[in-house]
Amino acid sequence: MTEILMNGVAKKLTQKLESHSDDKITNAASEYKTVSEKRVAYNADIQKGGVYAINEKGARVLLGRRGAEFNDVEFIAGLWRIQNKFEHEITVVRNREFVLMKKLPYQERTKFEFYSAELVGNNCYGRSVRGVPDFIVARYGQYSAYGQTIEQARAFLGIRLYDEFQDLIHAEMHKTNSI
Repeated sequence: MTEILMNGVAKKLTQKLESHSDDKITNAASEYKTVSEKRVAYNADIQKGGVYAINEKGARVLLGRRGAEFNDVEFIAGLWRIQNKFEHEITVVRNREFVLMKKLPYQERTKFEFYSAELVGNNCYGRSVRGVPDFIVARYGQYSAYGQTIEQARAFLGIRLYDEFQDLIHAEMHKTNSI
């Protein structure tokens, strides 16, 4: 029975360690670029004791305590900083991150969908949005483009679709012209 219990405990510890292998650096401004570098520094600061992490409002939480655990903090500009929880769904368009705010009731001949969107900002406390849309994102299936107006977003999406399917368009045109 002891052997089974030991194996059970060992199995649980292994699963817990494996779950942390998905840890990743959540802020590009972090001084530690790998999880292993961050873990060494984090553990060393916990061993020292009396090291605090600060949040966006300036409140301090002792490192290792609830809210300042390993996955909650990043080391930026000489301080452990508690990262904001970012609960919005991110849509990446041309390597820029957006939060789609609201589908716009815009109807036209194309099958494009238009959304008001906000560009995601980053600071030393993580990702953020102000709640004020400043772009329009046009979508057609898996393809997206953005602009400051519906017309710009539609034009950029049209260009994106043409770039993607130009070989097919030209092949079809040559078939039609050769008949």
